[in-house]
Amino acid sequence: MLSWTHSSAIPIVSISRDYEYNTITIKQRSKDQSSLEYWWIPLNFASATAPDFKRTAVDYFMPPVSEVTLSASELGIELRIDDWLIVNKQQTGFYHVLYNDANLWLIAKQLHDNHTVIHPLNRAAIFQDLGHLIQNNDMESVDVVFELLSYLQYEEELMPWNQVADTIVFLGKNLFGTLSHEMYNNFVRQLIRPIFIRLFETPCHGNLTNTELLARQKIMEMACLVDLQECLTYTHAKAHEYIFGSLKIGNEMGYYAMHETILCLGVKYLSDEEFNAILNTFSKDDRDTHPWYDDLIYALRCTQSQSHLQQYLNLLLGENSTKSIMDDIESMMYLLYLFRSNRAARPVMWQFIEENYRVLCGFPKFVENFNRIAEYTPRMHRQQFIDLRMKIAEELKKVDRDEILIAADSSHIGQKAKVSDTFNDKFNHQIYEWLKRNQPPTYVASLGARSSATQIGHLFRVAGKFLRKVVSKKRS
Repeated sequence: MLSWTHSSAIPIVSISRDYEYNTITIKQRSKDQSSLEYWWIPLNFASATAPDFKRTAVDYFMPPVSEVTLSASELGIELRIDDWLIVNKQQTGFYHVLYNDANLWLIAKQLHDNHTVIHPLNRAAIFQDLGHLIQNNDMESVDVVFELLSYLQYEEELMPWNQVADTIVFLGKNLFGTLSHEMYNNFVRQLIRPIFIRLFETPCHGNLTNTELLARQKIMEMACLVDLQECLTYTHAKAHEYIFGSLKIGNEMGYYAMHETILCLGVKYLSDEEFNAILNTFSKDDRDTHPWYDDLIYALRCTQSQSHLQQYLNLLLGENSTKSIMDDIESMMYLLYLFRSNRAARPVMWQFIEENYRVLCGFPKFVENFNRIAEYTPRMHRQQFIDLRMKIAEELKKVDRDEILIAADSSHIGQKAKVSDTFNDKFNHQIYEWLKRNQPPTYVASLGARSSATQIGHLFRVAGKFLRKVVSKKRS
């Protein structure tokens, strides 16, 4: 127990298989990349031949070394060459598990064939453990990730949805503005529609656990992120009732999400009439007497309309903005909120800053927030940012402000955009080609039946290619 009680980190276990000799190489490292510590790790195994997820006793204690290689028989595993292998049944051990791509293809085949064979906690673990690799651009190929994702249209358990949410959101944000984006949204809409309808179009009875509430909130966010019409209609109706009626949004009413989330999603696509009616409430009503006043100001950052975004910016920061809404420091804070959370707003914001930088230079905290926005500048807009920065630097000299503007050659410029830039350099073409091959109606037709021979055959052929490739390399 010393290896566990004296460590603040947890291990990552990597599983790779030699399909010719039926051996398994198990590696361990700390999740803390600066640490060289090792653990006694309790491992247990399930395979396609022996899918017993109920028995969670330890099959093998990995000693505190970096790597061991053992045969399947030495580990007591029934394992054929075309079997999938899963480690850490029901996530009973405190460690992450990563698999080689060939094994992931075999798992994907099983998920499409009958996902209930694999325990829901392990279905969730697959996405939880892959998420770190995906978000750090450490995957060799994303094709297998999309094959794993594509079974989700059959998933009714909440735990896998809870764990896959960050990956789906991450992929959507990084594909924004690319040729793949709308195809990706279409793909996710096919996955999430069944679970969304089951959860939100039927009344909820009984108390929900915090885990259930969180999963429902994440499902709602994913569904509206990809513009699932049922989600947009649901959240718009709730937001409209809250803003213009007397509805109080709370978990006890079965809305499964904080009112902040429903308001944000519900105002994505307001009509001009609705948007202007909200703006009118700001000028007519007293901020102190309405508890939803601040909620609405914050929620409007989520609008996707360019004209509404322009009005929103003018309301907060324009030359004729009213200080009755909020003070200058608050307005600057919302400028950063908007830029960070709404990618559709960024082109409008760059244009607004370029047209109003003289006014904005008079605001306290503008330079500080502009410096933070600079971190999100993508590579393709670097020169545009440098030109705008030069204009702001000249204006700051005129108004005699002593705030320090980010240097033109600062390494912080575009720092937070590097992950997206690297992701698209590495994976965007692969994703585009996969989505192009699997778009509806082809995608729906091939997966419409639960035991679709076409889709399962495709997965089996791909998995087979992986295995043959691995074996032929070993022989050569």
